[in-house]
Amino acid sequence: MNPTRWRSALALALLAGLPASCAPAPGAAASPTAAKPAAFEIVASKRAFDPPTLTLRLGEPVTLVVRNEDEDLHAFVPLLLFLRTNVQIAGNGAPEFNETGFARALIPPHGIIELRFTPKTAGTFSYLCDLPGHLMRGEIVVLEAAAP
Repeated sequence: MNPTRWRSALALALLAGLPASCAPAPGAAASPTAAKPAAFEIVASKRAFDPPTLTLRLGEPVTLVVRNEDEDLHAFVPLLLFLRTNVQIAGNGAPEFNETGFARALIPPHGIIELRFTPKTAGTFSYLCDLPGHLMRGEIVVLEAAAP
């Protein structure tokens, strides 16, 4: 970044009330675009989850969409997958939280919930719909990151 542009960026940051440390450093290269998260979808239909097993990679950002194609309300309850994990949530579902973070989401008929997160722990994690009479289950497998 040339000195004139750096001073302009610094002045704008200060005018916006941001600390000077928020302005790019002189000579700093433009940051590369972050990799787009891998996208996955789980569909709740006819009292079943599809696919029944989903495989993710440890440490790789994920966008997971859970879509309810039924006329009934469903819940998405991931057991231990999001333990102390930052999860960004969008859609028309109703997320619920507990002391460890995201716990479950109620998804209305023909609704969706979108979860953006980065898996922190490798292993096999069950998920289910815990509404009475709904015997819906699935698994999310988080594999260790590939060796470089």
